Amino acid sequence: MSVEIEQFSDTVVSYLDDDGYPLSLSTKVSPSGDGYIVEWPSYLKAPKRLTMLFNHITPISTGGYTDRRYIMMKGVAEQKDNQLFFKPQKLYGWDEKRKPFFQYCEERVPQARAYLTELSRSVGRPVKPRLPMWQLLFRATRFPFLTATVAPVLIGVGSAAYLGFFDPLLFLLTLVGASLIHLGLNMTNDYFDTKLGADTANITPTPFSGGSRIILYGLMTPRQVASIATLFYALGIAIGIYLAVLRGLIPILSIMTAGVLISVAYTAPPVKLAYRGLGEIAVGIGFGPIIVLGSHYVQAQTFSVQALLASIPIGVLILLILYVNEIPDAPYDAAAGKRTLITKLNERQVIPLYKLLLAASYAVVVLSVLLGFAPPTVLLALLTIPMAYKTVKAVRQTYGNTYLMIPALASNIQVATFTGMLHASGFFLWAVLMHFIG
Repeated sequence: MSVEIEQFSDTVVSYLDDDGYPLSLSTKVSPSGDGYIVEWPSYLKAPKRLTMLFNHITPISTGGYTDRRYIMMKGVAEQKDNQLFFKPQKLYGWDEKRKPFFQYCEERVPQARAYLTELSRSVGRPVKPRLPMWQLLFRATRFPFLTATVAPVLIGVGSAAYLGFFDPLLFLLTLVGASLIHLGLNMTNDYFDTKLGADTANITPTPFSGGSRIILYGLMTPRQVASIATLFYALGIAIGIYLAVLRGLIPILSIMTAGVLISVAYTAPPVKLAYRGLGEIAVGIGFGPIIVLGSHYVQAQTFSVQALLASIPIGVLILLILYVNEIPDAPYDAAAGKRTLITKLNERQVIPLYKLLLAASYAVVVLSVLLGFAPPTVLLALLTIPMAYKTVKAVRQTYGNTYLMIPALASNIQVATFTGMLHASGFFLWAVLMHFIG
């Protein structure tokens, strides 16, 4: 059970003395047969059992560390000819070059939870990690992803403003209601992805993929997550019903019902759209036509071709957020039976489809202007094309390396957000210009 100890810069041995006190000291060791010879101070009584730690870490001049690795050995010690011979019985360790630190931490989660369970049993009360409530909800709801709701709501309201309809209070109510349902969706997804094993199987999550991990880390119980998700849905639906009574019962209730059903059925049994290769389409429809047309109708009390065309680019772009975020999750999704689109394609198919859908989203913006269904100012959305080009390149270059992909995942979200905001701004800008020009 020998290792190449030359690769480690420090060696520390730990043991319990005869009185039960833990002691540690830095020392030197050399391989010998199936064990190690340990340099042992003559003034210390040799123990019968040892824990030996080989450690190395390289400081970076600009701050931080790299090249981290360690080996931990536990075994028996025996005094031989004024030398201490150590024979390891158990060995474990970590090397940053072979396994990224974040993956290593994620793989230790079950061990940490088992420790907390045992500790809870020992002290007679639950012991678990704690976060301030606002941080807990921020993480559990994945709050930053609300940009995927804000952009289509703005586009729907902007397309109505372009046609001469705008009420700021109705806009605010629509935004809050849609956002609450989105927060409920995020927590529902976490609940079912954990229950169905997709998040549990994923040992390389990122800030943009792999779920919030709120249940896996023991920060919230499944019941708490389900209860808060239900509360968000209830509040969002209540606002939707109010808007329906105020602006159009059947149309608004129909759109809201479709949106809620899609959001719940995305991961909830028995439908599980995301597990049947329909998740991407569901997201494109939900964050495209449903939110845009719903927001538009609340303002204008009618549907329009303008709003329908405007809903397509943002729906596709938000679909692509999910699409690219699924790349690092693919092996774990496949293992858990979550048949996302990425699990059905290979790299040579994923990137061309990504390019095609990106190009299509910009093409629809241009087409809507050429057909007279949108003002020329919406062409502001094309300003993100250089960013989209760089993002495609980054996704292609880092494909298959989870942690190197993180900047590309972030950039992909920015493309969708900025394009959507510029698209909406184009509608509002034209409405303002027409108001002053007459």
